Amino acid sequence: MWFFRKWFWNLLAWFKAAVNKPLTIPPPMNGLPIVPVPLSAVVPGLPIDHVLACRQQDIPTDERTPSRTRFYRLQVWLYSAFSPMQAGLPPIDADPQRALAGAYTWLHKTKFGPPAMPAEYLGSPDLGSLAVRGPYACYTRKVGDGVFEWDFESLGRYAHHDGLLPVGARVRFELDTVQRALRAVRIDSALGSAGPADATWERSKQVALCAATTHLSLVRHFNGVHLAGGAHVAIATRNRLPPVHPLRRLLWPYVYATQQSNDMVTRGQMLPGGDFECTFGLSFEGLCRLFDDTYPGYRFEVNDPRADAAARQVTGQGFDTPTEDNLGAIFDLMHGHALEYLRLYYLDDATLRRDAAVAEWLDELNRLVPNGVGLGPDTLGIDPLARLVARIFYLVSAQHEILGGFLWNYQLWTHRQPIRIHANGQREPLDVYQRLVNANYNLNVTRRALIFDFGYLALDQRGAASMRRFVERLDAMQAEMERAPWAVWKLYPRALKVNINA
Repeated sequence: MWFFRKWFWNLLAWFKAAVNKPLTIPPPMNGLPIVPVPLSAVVPGLPIDHVLACRQQDIPTDERTPSRTRFYRLQVWLYSAFSPMQAGLPPIDADPQRALAGAYTWLHKTKFGPPAMPAEYLGSPDLGSLAVRGPYACYTRKVGDGVFEWDFESLGRYAHHDGLLPVGARVRFELDTVQRALRAVRIDSALGSAGPADATWERSKQVALCAATTHLSLVRHFNGVHLAGGAHVAIATRNRLPPVHPLRRLLWPYVYATQQSNDMVTRGQMLPGGDFECTFGLSFEGLCRLFDDTYPGYRFEVNDPRADAAARQVTGQGFDTPTEDNLGAIFDLMHGHALEYLRLYYLDDATLRRDAAVAEWLDELNRLVPNGVGLGPDTLGIDPLARLVARIFYLVSAQHEILGGFLWNYQLWTHRQPIRIHANGQREPLDVYQRLVNANYNLNVTRRALIFDFGYLALDQRGAASMRRFVERLDAMQAEMERAPWAVWKLYPRALKVNINA
């Protein structure tokens, strides 16, 4: 039965990758306002009240794609009718390459290349390197003189599947001034407190990395980018900026079809039997509590890598920060584009402050996004607005990529970074690992690239020319990065998509 079950779902994952085409983004049009309501009222069966979302019947007509909706409904029904999961299966092979070969088949390879193993996973996981290089660098925070940490202890409070360890963990790093690097020196977890000389050190590192990838996928990616951030930016932009407003035209490719996409993937991933419950270690009850608890704490500032790194106090601390430098350079391009574009339509700050639509848009953003977006009508100016716009660009392109499709090269190596921690030490069963592979595979379907000429959406030739110059700068950055050796931890402009769904 597992043979037929596995290949049925592999074929479905491949089919989604094969038929998915980049969205054609039409010019904006007028529509009814969207009033978000608690997620529990949007998706029956999800007891999550703090998260606000668009009701299915309120999805704008220009976003509706009946064929995709019907397909996702079929997929959700199949989760119960012919589940991808089968109890009692053996664990995956101890050899990571053989485990991957069993799940990532010739069929998968016809649409997407195999993952590359990060250098940090070639031997005992190098947590100090991961603290500054790759997707988990966003968690590194200064807590004392020469002392830094990852803090995932709160994850240990949430209910998990039977037979698994809670994945709460805290990792302490200390500065190596000679090597200009961080070194992991202590991990606190369900295994106790361990240091490099302790017998539980290697397993403690697995718990820490399991916690990191769980938090990144569930809290920072889906709850943060999709539900707390992207959804509300799209709602405010539709509700408050007229279709012919220059700011709406600039933002339009970044927000189009967000409500339709979020509605579909929320049902497929968050309902009982969905991807989240069946892949990660938390139970359905634990997942719902986690989403409800972490949504109110969302900070929009995380979409500004320069400001976020400063808030975490990780720059200028005596160690190299390659990922912060990489992401900061991408953000600087986005900020420069936003500033150039806004100056085409606003002579000065006073002119901008007289634009009532922008003021209403900011008010709505600050009302919908948990803890606001850091800018209101009272402090409005061209420079602050450009930074906010750049944060929106970054949210839906760079942030979404590094927290989503980027994990293809990290999350599948479960011999170093388990997706679940079994109390008896066993590896993931075949069905859990296969679902992990297919879920990550479908995060990498072909979508509308950021490097694309969206000038046809502009109000006039001035705006169109600005959009084309942005593409040219992204291309130039890509070319410059390609002159250096490729690295798995680097985020390249060509990998970026223009929004979270297209």
